[in-house]
Amino acid sequence: MPTAAFPDAETAEAPPNGGRTRRPLRRPIVTALLAYLLTLVAAGFVIDAGDAQRPAVPSPSGSAPAAASPPREPAPPMSDVIPDRPAVQRVDRLDALHQQDRVVSRDNGQSTRYGDRSVWVFADTTLKGPPAFLSNTVASTADLTGRDGITVTATDLAGTAGELHDEFLPWADAERAFERAHAKNCVGRYCGVTFALWPGPVIADPARHRVLVLYHKLCRGGAPKAPCSQKFGQDLGSGVAAVDMRTYRATRLTVGDAAPLGSIEGRDPTLFFGPDARYAWAAVVAGDDVYVYGDCHTDDVRCRVAKVPLAKIGDRSAWRFYGGGGWWSADPADAVATIRAGGAGNTVLWNPALRAWVNIYMEFGSVEVRAQVGGSPYGPWSEPFTLSDTDPGEHGTNYAAYAHPEYAERDGLVQYVTYYSQSNGALNLLRVTFRG
Repeated sequence: MPTAAFPDAETAEAPPNGGRTRRPLRRPIVTALLAYLLTLVAAGFVIDAGDAQRPAVPSPSGSAPAAASPPREPAPPMSDVIPDRPAVQRVDRLDALHQQDRVVSRDNGQSTRYGDRSVWVFADTTLKGPPAFLSNTVASTADLTGRDGITVTATDLAGTAGELHDEFLPWADAERAFERAHAKNCVGRYCGVTFALWPGPVIADPARHRVLVLYHKLCRGGAPKAPCSQKFGQDLGSGVAAVDMRTYRATRLTVGDAAPLGSIEGRDPTLFFGPDARYAWAAVVAGDDVYVYGDCHTDDVRCRVAKVPLAKIGDRSAWRFYGGGGWWSADPADAVATIRAGGAGNTVLWNPALRAWVNIYMEFGSVEVRAQVGGSPYGPWSEPFTLSDTDPGEHGTNYAAYAHPEYAERDGLVQYVTYYSQSNGALNLLRVTFRG
């Protein structure tokens, strides 16, 4: 497994005296340092205290880290009026996503732009030569032009060309110990159980030099008819991972200002929400806030929405849940269903050309890529309409339809959408053009 911090070192309890040993004050040295710092400030330098607290970790590829994105733009306009539904002018079916040679199949496939690259996260990944199965993988690409297809053949966030062989989300010691204890010579319903971490939406946070990945945690296997032995495993909850884009070091954030939630291996301090809510379906940044979608139910096929300042995403007490009528509550039980849910997730984006927020998704058991337009990230939303049908193949269904706004053209009139084909394991690519 990759070397990564767990839990978030910034939220861990500090030792007495902040972990520092008392030393005699050396006034000449302190005076000289103060004078030097004043000189730097006068010369126009800015000192980033955060950098001083985070020692550099060499890039796994040896290449330079990705460049930071430009300063974040103000939040797009929001309205309580549903925009006009756009007309689809044409849909082009392009070649499937070109991936790394060892990849047989991998689903999900959400992305975001960071600097001059597109960052992609994938869930279940099947490899060949030799065979392997991973619950999550990641890659970045400098290919930011979609009209001739999209190439994502790197094996890590640095864009390394090599052999894909590892997951990127880190594991807790308690999780690995639980797996080892139930691997063999055991009895009970958890014998043979393994954990999985499925990445969901990925968002850029350049002000803090990081990419954030919201993920689902689940268990799989075990005794027949036991909880983890279901077809798709047992949901355990959702969390947030941060990847430092200067070092490519992934960290599962520890929940701030909230009691740890339970998991089958014990208390898990990285679970932000339990299996009933799982706010990791979609996410979109608007100004200083991030809107996160979750608590999705198949009975009404809709999701709830939360918002939290991007800088405080790790602080559970800073999350607010939309209760309708412009009201935001600190209690997730007050959240109301607002937006249609996709099978495995959605993409919510601001489309400047349409002057609308857009929700793109594929419903459970469907073969259609659908959309809604809304006045804001929390609605109101239009009735769904079809963007494109897809070939159901021999399995009769597809899933995981996502838009990739970093590839958009003509101010958003052209959007690129991928979806997972169960027939051949490909991430098929559509070019959707709206009528201007």
